[in-house]
Amino acid sequence: MEAPHVNDRHTPAMDERTPDAAETAAFEARLRAWLPEEAGVHEWRRLVRVTEDEVLVSKFEEGFSQRLFVLLDRVPELFDEATVVARYERLAASLPADTPRVDAWHAAMHEACREAGERLGIEDVRLAEIRTGIDSVRAILEAVIWSEPAVRDDYTPRSGEVEAYREGLATLADDRDLFTRYYGTFENRAVRNHCPGAAFARKMLAQGWRACTGTPPPA
Repeated sequence: MEAPHVNDRHTPAMDERTPDAAETAAFEARLRAWLPEEAGVHEWRRLVRVTEDEVLVSKFEEGFSQRLFVLLDRVPELFDEATVVARYERLAASLPADTPRVDAWHAAMHEACREAGERLGIEDVRLAEIRTGIDSVRAILEAVIWSEPAVRDDYTPRSGEVEAYREGLATLADDRDLFTRYYGTFENRAVRNHCPGAAFARKMLAQGWRACTGTPPPA
């Protein structure tokens, strides 16, 4: 972890040297007090990185990202567009006509996750890490595809839905994404909680749009 440059009002000459362990610990202690009191974050967060402009925290322990990437590499079928769309269409055809398309996609992805786990012998506690990502993408799809088309509806994405997807993409700046949560500003630094699987989630979101709407994700 990069040592923080503490705000000048606490240590006037910090820009001229590297903070020591005591200063780093003091900064983290102040941050941990700020998170519940000012940001409303009462769950544990690990301090990942501190720069001049940003504090990055995570709810996952160190090493989680690496383990998650290894796990996701074992289930490529969850990120292959043709496979995802085919699975969605197959399941949608068997569901009641009034089933929302996003619900059908969600069920298809959970089914794919379960089957991959059984085939590869992946423990359910590990699969839960993937299911959490699927559930997060579902929430975004529901917000974007707000007209709630059903699986048998004659449906074309509305202009407002296309724009909602584009507006979500427009939030991408400075390596941010739809899965990075902004908590506020602490000692002149933006505090963000980042999803370690964001790159995979973005791909899953694009493929979910394709499956549910039958159209390419808006650029």
